[in-house]
Amino acid sequence: MPISRRTALRIGAASLAGAALPGISHGAESVVATTYPGSFDEAFKAVVGPAFTKATGANVVFTPLLAIDQVAKIQAARANPPFDVVLFDEGPLINAIKADVLEKFPAGASLADIPDAFKHPDGYAPVVTCQVIGIAYNPKKVKAPPTSWEDLWKPEYKGRVGITGMASSLGTAFMVDVAKLKGGSDTDIEPAFKAMQTLLPNVGAIAQSPGALAALFQQGEIDIAFNYFNNIELLRTKGVDVDFVAPSTGAIVVRTSAQLVKNAQAGKLAPAYLETIMSEEVQKDLEAAPWVMMPTNKKVPFTGANLKLAKGLDDLIAKNKLLDWTKFQHLRGDWITRFTKEMKT
Repeated sequence: MPISRRTALRIGAASLAGAALPGISHGAESVVATTYPGSFDEAFKAVVGPAFTKATGANVVFTPLLAIDQVAKIQAARANPPFDVVLFDEGPLINAIKADVLEKFPAGASLADIPDAFKHPDGYAPVVTCQVIGIAYNPKKVKAPPTSWEDLWKPEYKGRVGITGMASSLGTAFMVDVAKLKGGSDTDIEPAFKAMQTLLPNVGAIAQSPGALAALFQQGEIDIAFNYFNNIELLRTKGVDVDFVAPSTGAIVVRTSAQLVKNAQAGKLAPAYLETIMSEEVQKDLEAAPWVMMPTNKKVPFTGANLKLAKGLDDLIAKNKLLDWTKFQHLRGDWITRFTKEMKT
């Protein structure tokens, strides 16, 4: 009898884990979980996967995908979804809840350590990390640290600016913030589209994802871009000439959660996977270098590089910006189409 591609992935991953880890049988169960391409994928494979195996004896098959692609795939296969757990920023989470493809989160031990501000009001899984959007730059090429988004438009950066499209939360958040700074609003981003037309001479590359955008620094293809702090910090620890600064108007904070998929095959292992991510031990490891991911477990303090941005979560939110994705998520499809058409280098 033929087996599905998903089943084959599980069998293959379980076999590999069984060969590499003592105490894991070749028939060990697994969770299929998404990550984001780039630093998220590296961090979850290095920290979350081994911690989950240690706690449960099962293993994780990680699939790196942009959130918008994750929503599309679980909507297309509701009865037999390709993932057990998905990783969502605020916008795609709204779509997934409307599509009724997620399960609510059963209260567990680690949930008590998540502040109420990061719990979902309707009972879905809470925020597991915050991503901070600011300006990334090569300090050897950009001598004076940038101070605002306007720096990307400087003529000296002709052909050296990197951007992402609006299919990523990074690109959408940047466009909404630029629009608001130029007289637009959460729903009127016409000023941002007009500004991007004038940015085109400076744009050297349009990356498909934040991780791919960060890699362009490593490849020497760009000197300045907007990106997530944890992406840039990971590159910096690898010896890449790159640094990060929050705009003077405030960085943008994007809240990210891991969610349970309806009809998932992993059963109780899926909530256990979320418990692992939220646990104090795992969040401490994710917060530390080189991953530098913002913890949401209140027992885990900010340390090291994260202290460059804030003293802790309350301080991070107070001095930076949260966007209300409920106002514009329904508009993103048209925005993405227009951006893809107009922004060609």
